[in-house]
Amino acid sequence: MESIDTLIQDRHLEMIKAALPYLNSSRQRSMAMMVKFMELQRTMALFQNPENNLRMCSEEENDENAPLQMLSAIRDYCTEKEKDVIDNMITFVQMFSTYGTLFT
Repeated sequence: MESIDTLIQDRHLEMIKAALPYLNSSRQRSMAMMVKFMELQRTMALFQNPENNLRMCSEEENDENAPLQMLSAIRDYCTEKEKDVIDNMITFVQMFSTYGTLFT
């Protein structure tokens, strides 16, 4: 899976970001705004092309595992308390799925 950042970033933008702490504050602001503007342009261009989407390579339109995959992807960026909530949600979805399989 590719995150949106990997699709809109390149090494030149990363180089500018790395240089920001070494500039004076007025230049930092200008350069940071320029980087964000370039990222916004690339994001808009990404979604103008219908072939570019952020779907999982193996994902089908009605993939029943998509909610679990999404929760697992989100979990990587959570605090410990948020991870516990996500884990509870995953367990609930899995239990509900098992219940549906057993009684249908």
